[in-house]
Amino acid sequence: MAAKELVENPKTPNVNFISFQNQIAKIITDIREHNKKSGVKKIFGGKHENPHVDGSILQSDVPNNKKVSKLIKQLDSDPTNPLARLSIVNAVMADRKDHHLHTHLNMMLQASIPIYLGDISPTFLQLVVHTYRSYLERLANLHKHKMMAIRSKELKNVNMSGIDVDNKDFDEDDNVHDMKSAKTEIQIAESLIENCETVIHNIKDKMTASISHEEIEELTHGGKAHSSFFSGETEKVNPNKQNMIISKAVQAIEMLRQIPLLQSAGLDLAKRLGRIDNKLTYPLLMEGRIQMQALKYQMLRIESGDRTARENMAPVFNLAVVAYRRALKLTSKSTPKKADLPVLTEFGNITHYGYIHRDLMRFTKDGVMTLVKLGKDSVDAAVTVDDSFIPLQKRLESSLTQLGHKEEKTFRQ
Repeated sequence: MAAKELVENPKTPNVNFISFQNQIAKIITDIREHNKKSGVKKIFGGKHENPHVDGSILQSDVPNNKKVSKLIKQLDSDPTNPLARLSIVNAVMADRKDHHLHTHLNMMLQASIPIYLGDISPTFLQLVVHTYRSYLERLANLHKHKMMAIRSKELKNVNMSGIDVDNKDFDEDDNVHDMKSAKTEIQIAESLIENCETVIHNIKDKMTASISHEEIEELTHGGKAHSSFFSGETEKVNPNKQNMIISKAVQAIEMLRQIPLLQSAGLDLAKRLGRIDNKLTYPLLMEGRIQMQALKYQMLRIESGDRTARENMAPVFNLAVVAYRRALKLTSKSTPKKADLPVLTEFGNITHYGYIHRDLMRFTKDGVMTLVKLGKDSVDAAVTVDDSFIPLQKRLESSLTQLGHKEEKTFRQ
């Protein structure tokens, strides 16, 4: 059965990160199509229909910046060049301080392109977080200023001389037309901004290596790499090198899942790792973790006043459950190993999360009972290896008891 498509609130378009991810996916497709063209077609084929391909989307905000013009030419020749992409974003940011909201958005999308192409480094990730935070800060400030201006008109005779309420940049955002939606966007933006320092710290502290798209291609194309462009001969990837690349990819996914804008890139990388060997659990584990992080983002939206996000809770949670259950099939509950603990215990944790938020997940009584039982079975197996998970086991036992009492009460009524 196909997964239900997630619904985003059309009244809060400035924080709809699924739409932004889809936009980046379209840019990546256009970049790959561009690279398939012959040299003559690249020269005489005219300008790209998508100005994100060569970065020219940023030119209008800095029309006289010669460095940006030079970098656009470089990206026109090779739009997969991650350093040129990084440089053009940095050049635009340095050109002036008061960029338009749309420019902040475009810089954020441009900074994300190398990540989606598979070039993931601490430097590239920090640039994404920097542009992401700047965009959210600009958005929140615009809405606050607009609210202040409206409030000042209502107050009429109150002296507002010390507050700038005639900002010419109010027209930067013509997408949000009501104060409730603006307030929701502010709350979402500020919550995401608060998390940026943690993400930056994790990148600096925990991401010790970079991974390139060449390494990912080498690893995921049947474990083989072209040893010679002219001969076309292939050789298997050295097992030690394969393990090193896998380790770097897992490390990268841990960073990507923390940023809503990059979660699709994380899912894509996890799925590609899964194609190396269908008996590996960690790609499915990574997929489950990303979906749970996406679920927390939907919860944040609900808490910020976006009722539309309630519709996304069950579909996202189901995607997480499917990933973990597929991973569970690759583990042994009768003779579990220490390496199985992450799958066994994380599945237990998400079943408890599902129990707590069962109304949002729209579970039937039988559905939530079945899920929690599966979670407890999983943690029962984990406890035989490590008894530090007994508290989780007790929580699931308590959940089952409460569900049983409720069923019994319903039956008596």
